[in-house]
Amino acid sequence: MAKFNIGDVEKILFLAFPAADAMPGDRFGLLAGDRNTPVSRIAISLDQTVPMINAAATAGCNLLVSHHPAFWNTPDSFVAAPSAAISNGAAIWAAGCARVAAVNSAADEANYILPANTAAIGVALLAMHTNLDCAPSCASMLLEPVGLKYTKALKPNGNGSLGQLAIPTTTEEYTSMLALEELAHRYQCKFGAVAKVWGNAKKPLHTIAICSGGAGEVIPEVIAAKADCFVTGELRHHEALYLQDCDIAIIELGHDVSELPYRFALQDALISAGIDSSDITILEPSASWWN
Repeated sequence: MAKFNIGDVEKILFLAFPAADAMPGDRFGLLAGDRNTPVSRIAISLDQTVPMINAAATAGCNLLVSHHPAFWNTPDSFVAAPSAAISNGAAIWAAGCARVAAVNSAADEANYILPANTAAIGVALLAMHTNLDCAPSCASMLLEPVGLKYTKALKPNGNGSLGQLAIPTTTEEYTSMLALEELAHRYQCKFGAVAKVWGNAKKPLHTIAICSGGAGEVIPEVIAAKADCFVTGELRHHEALYLQDCDIAIIELGHDVSELPYRFALQDALISAGIDSSDITILEPSASWWN
């Protein structure tokens, strides 16, 4: 990895997922670190939380690449804490000051913060957020595994789109007519979870709108497309009611479940640029929900 520094990795990812395709007001790119620092190893996660930063350091990585940024609003403090819920700058503090050896006990894990003068061996934080959401290369991420075929953009943005429209296809694996309960079952099998389903289980589906994450901002486009179903990560209650009023079924996968595949899109972009797969570690979430 000596030939790549942090700035090189940022450039590689911006070539794959252009900054110009990000939504207005987004927070992405290098959030903590020095672009001139050589990269030892790269960790990839969905989130930039204190546990994920610790896991990256434990794996010998000095760069954590993720989809979600470490913070949205500018932190008002940078102090040692196990979670941004306690100090909204906790992840930035951990990234600059944490160096975690292999954790052998719960007591060791509690002592993850080293003095501030260890910042030179910290973990840099790099996020690809809505520019990754809108990437054409990710358009089929939630479609092909469940037998759906991309037809057109849901909300065009730059070179890509926030969300997609799709139709059912017939494959060797999927031959039945697609009803809501069948599509929910497919997502359960392929993605491991379905958080919530709204609508008549037997409703036939012809046009499906898809958008990962929290996708309330594309509801007008979903309604305008006259979609039979909207597949997303999560919705607010009143947003779900609006769609039900328009007779649009909903499958909520869970925000994290709908976006975990982005880790592999980031990995593929790095490997395509010449970074060896052995220098990349994919991190699993430190916590998740269940049903």
